[in-house]
Amino acid sequence: MDIRETFRSALDGLSANKMRSLLSILGIVIGIAAVVAIVAITQGSQKRILEDIRSLGVNLITVSPGTIKGTAGRRFQERTNIFTKKDGEIILKKAPAVAKVVPVVRRNLLLKYKDKNTQITVYGVTPPYEDVLNFYVQNGRFITEEDLDTFSTVIVLGQQVAEDLFGNENPVGKEIIVNPPNNPLKRHKFKVVGVMESKGQVMFLNFDNQAFIPLTTAQKRILNTNYVDSFYIQAKDEKSMDDALAQIDAILYLKFQDDSKYTVLSQEEILSTVQNITGVFTIMLAGIAAVSLLVGGIGIMNIMLVSVTERTREIGIRMAVGAKRIDILLQFLWESILLCLIGGAVGVAAGVIGSKLITSIGLRIIPMGPASASPEVVISPGTILLAFGFASAVGLFFGVYPASKASKMDPVQALMYE
Repeated sequence: MDIRETFRSALDGLSANKMRSLLSILGIVIGIAAVVAIVAITQGSQKRILEDIRSLGVNLITVSPGTIKGTAGRRFQERTNIFTKKDGEIILKKAPAVAKVVPVVRRNLLLKYKDKNTQITVYGVTPPYEDVLNFYVQNGRFITEEDLDTFSTVIVLGQQVAEDLFGNENPVGKEIIVNPPNNPLKRHKFKVVGVMESKGQVMFLNFDNQAFIPLTTAQKRILNTNYVDSFYIQAKDEKSMDDALAQIDAILYLKFQDDSKYTVLSQEEILSTVQNITGVFTIMLAGIAAVSLLVGGIGIMNIMLVSVTERTREIGIRMAVGAKRIDILLQFLWESILLCLIGGAVGVAAGVIGSKLITSIGLRIIPMGPASASPEVVISPGTILLAFGFASAVGLFFGVYPASKASKMDPVQALMYE
């Protein structure tokens, strides 16, 4: 018997038991659908996150106190005052590959307008912040050099902050109260001079739910300090990134003589970290979903064993009329593989539909990314090939034993089976 005839016999065997075949592929359908949906959504989430990070600029560098080496998140556990505005000026002067430097202080402050209030992160920054972060004012103006020189009590609101405090009212020109949440008696009146464009959430930072005041005002009037928390630095262009990183590191090391006291981080390093995290997350979730494939494969094997038992007499007749053991083996093996491939096809379709449905109602697999939009669904040819590859492998692996059992039957005993 040739391969085509063996394949045809396998199809006949499946069509003769449609309901059994349908029930046997349910586990495969569920497993493949889960894997496809998870991979599609996580890849889409990763794509959206990377796009949002790149929107901040590929030539952005962040300098922070402490280090992210060793214990994860160590530098976020305590605030270390080591930087001053002067350090930023030195970097700008002595690093030829650096275009702009923005010293930053940040604190959680309470903003009040009439009977409304909101607690947000307020940033003390300098005028180049807009260009360095690629984040601009939509209504009004941003911080100016004059604001810095005069310690002006002016504030620029994020879109969400403006909506929370003012609703549909134009906030520009209005006065609000700013005070630390742990010291409600320390009240400062600030005049709203601008509202930022909507940028949404990038990673864990919601750009729309923050506000900006002059750096000098934040230092002298709010915090009473000369230190800054970090620097946002813009390299001259993408090609200058490596030079800028090396120059900044050399300048800081010359001052501190210890590279564990600071961290110089480029956007590419952040992108690489995100890709690694989401990659591991995808593999982990897909692995969990693949357990259902294992269960489905066991179901296929059980159904095939029942089928072999019920068709014992048929097997004996085929052997009696000349079918070889390899023909019997291939027929049942084909049946197992076909069942899994059919389940794989249905599972891919279900996974695509399911992933689109999940993203349409705003659910996210990866707990990071923009709040303003649901992640895309990325169905790559590789994902589909992987799904069918899994299905074929399951069919082959779990079909070998039933097929082998069928091919090893004694023809005489098989013919006597009732």
